[in-house]
Amino acid sequence: MIYRLATSAAAVVLLAASAQAQDANAAPAYGSSSLNAGFAPDPVSVGIQAGGAIFGGNVDDRCYGYISYQPSYNLQYNAGGYPLYISAASDADTTLMVNAPDGSWHCNDDAPGQGLNPGISFDTPQSGVYNIWVGTLSAGNGYEPSMLHISEVGFSSDNAYSRAPNPALQPHSGTLNLRAGFSDDPRRVAVRAGGDLDGSRGTGDYCWGQISEAPDVWLNYSANDQHDLYLSMESDADTTLIVQGPDGNWICDDDSAEELNPGIRLTDPAAGRYAIWAGRYSGEATADATLFVSETGFRGEIDVPAVLDYALPSNYGSVSLNAGFIPDPYNVSLQAGGDVDVFEAVGQNCRGFATTAPDFNLNYTAGSLDLYLSATSSGDTTLVVNAPDGSWVCDDDSAGSLNPGIRFDEPQSGRYDIWVGTYSDFQPEDAVLHISELAFGDEYQGSGEFDYMLDANSGSASLTGGFSPDPYVVEVMAGGPIAAESAAGSMCRGYATAAPDFELTFTPGALDLFISVMSDADTTLIINDPSGNWVCNDDNNGLNPGIHFEGPQSGTYDIWVGTYRDGMDAPARLEISELGFAD
Repeated sequence: MIYRLATSAAAVVLLAASAQAQDANAAPAYGSSSLNAGFAPDPVSVGIQAGGAIFGGNVDDRCYGYISYQPSYNLQYNAGGYPLYISAASDADTTLMVNAPDGSWHCNDDAPGQGLNPGISFDTPQSGVYNIWVGTLSAGNGYEPSMLHISEVGFSSDNAYSRAPNPALQPHSGTLNLRAGFSDDPRRVAVRAGGDLDGSRGTGDYCWGQISEAPDVWLNYSANDQHDLYLSMESDADTTLIVQGPDGNWICDDDSAEELNPGIRLTDPAAGRYAIWAGRYSGEATADATLFVSETGFRGEIDVPAVLDYALPSNYGSVSLNAGFIPDPYNVSLQAGGDVDVFEAVGQNCRGFATTAPDFNLNYTAGSLDLYLSATSSGDTTLVVNAPDGSWVCDDDSAGSLNPGIRFDEPQSGRYDIWVGTYSDFQPEDAVLHISELAFGDEYQGSGEFDYMLDANSGSASLTGGFSPDPYVVEVMAGGPIAAESAAGSMCRGYATAAPDFELTFTPGALDLFISVMSDADTTLIINDPSGNWVCNDDNNGLNPGIHFEGPQSGTYDIWVGTYRDGMDAPARLEISELGFAD
């Protein structure tokens, strides 16, 4: 059953009262209902307007969003043997706050499997009144048309008020009818970019910008196999393009035509109608823009294909290295960047701008070690490598601090053609390329080994099965200069000191052994067990690591607590328990 939205008068009441605190005793804005367990139909669905001017966190610091002073809806519920589900659905990012019959507050932003829609479940609901507020995550959203759903079966994301771009509506700025090979290339159409609709709605959730419901232009295009089709836009504002092709698929772009202008290139375009929306990246007012339709390039400029050519001589020379080379790393100073769009040239996950020719060639004879290629710079750089088997491998930030890094496990022998790019194309950057068999970066710090013979940083303890208190807690400083994957094995992650952080001598009883870490940082755990084996973990509970030893051995456990990224030392709590992981 669906109730219509309240009249504008009700919205005025909300606005007038928005300066007050939320009041569970106030009359609900969109009515109330009394339901008994086993009610039908299920769900009961109510049309409401979400949002308000009161911050939900004032009620409980676990609550999010902005609500009105009065409840959106009241539910009088007589409980039985069923759970109770309260959820909301909207085109906006909404939140949910419920004051239960016992006065407790329950809040949610995004329910599992419901996208940006909230939901709260009560496994054993109480009988009584549930005061329900539906808010918007962001302030200043106005009052968003939304649906409130009450169910004993599950959450619902149905929204009768949902709006999506409609390619069947008459376009704001007219229609172009063009045949492949058309003259007067490019064709220009003046448009107004922007609107009140989120471009991600109904377009696959990967389109950007604010648009109107109707398209701005229809393009009826008779294609052939001789021409590509270029759609682009130019404006003083930051604009986007959203296009639905003749096959019904959505194509979107933000900045590919440079200087915050969008551009879409269609190779082997299909014949038929293209519905084109001119979007505004932010929710600001509409902006004047010019749409270009061309078969030569963005804005009608001649499109020179982007190419990375490994056959050209490299900009900064080459080197031949055998496995086990010294010094390690081998460093090359160079200028990163160029005028070739790496994504256009290579595709895949490759990003940045580089020169057509490689920056450096590595002729490598592989052994038993891994191969690390990385770059450091004060700017944001990227790395593109053509491997000996002809495959392309790319990276943006894996070496930390906007520095790229690529690790080859069991590397091939042969030539590696290497480009160091800049993420944007505005200016070249001074950079250093590093070739190593030990780690990313410009200097492999420390001995490169974990040494359990060194005194532990935070002391040691001898514990016997049944120890008390449980857990045994040690405050440590996580992190260090040594890469765990080189020092302890390829399955290990993080950076730690050469010395262990803690040394545990353990005599087991009948229980298992749990070693875990809690920290505000992203930490890792590396343990050398009594048999000399390395045991590692990264994320066992969120970003906190934990290792479970079933039937633990007697002996010494040397424990390192690392940070996932180099140079990110952080305080952490190491817990040793026979009952379970740290919570």
